[in-house]
Amino acid sequence: MKASGMAVLVGLIAVLVTGPAAAAPNKKLVEGTVYDTTCATTCLPECPPPPHCGPITAEGKTGIVCPMAERMIACPLSRAGVVVCVRAEGCPGTTNPPVWSGEGGVVTVRKRGSTRSMAKLPITEGHFSTRLAPGEYVLRPYLPEPRCWSGESVRITVAAKAKGPIPAAVDVSDSCVAHPDAN
Repeated sequence: MKASGMAVLVGLIAVLVTGPAAAAPNKKLVEGTVYDTTCATTCLPECPPPPHCGPITAEGKTGIVCPMAERMIACPLSRAGVVVCVRAEGCPGTTNPPVWSGEGGVVTVRKRGSTRSMAKLPITEGHFSTRLAPGEYVLRPYLPEPRCWSGESVRITVAAKAKGPIPAAVDVSDSCVAHPDAN
């Protein structure tokens, strides 16, 4: 009886010790990148406006004539109201948005369908990584300035037969960037 009890105890210890170790090779490496998709557009008049000095009235006119201190290129053929806009990197339609370069951000990981977070992964130089068992997961970025920076949740699927690292892309944007429409 002692021998069979000892065998059961040794078998139980072996299962407990090898259980997590046996499951570890089944976990797949997920390598993620956080992209800055902020769309800041720079808009300038087609020609620079003429210089002014003195107070500007409500009608936008100055009551003072001031001599030009430096030469100015005149644009006599310029149409009033023509604005030239240049898209910044990261705008929709650009192929390679820049990697987010901030500090202090994390990406939370949870099983799809669950509300409980499994892990908080630090974002280091725009990248994060973890090992996950096969299944469906939701990744959500949290950045240090939540008033300005935000990002959408991303779903990933970790397949049991996946070979190599599983890529994950998370997009964030800065809503505090000055837009040309904001005055």
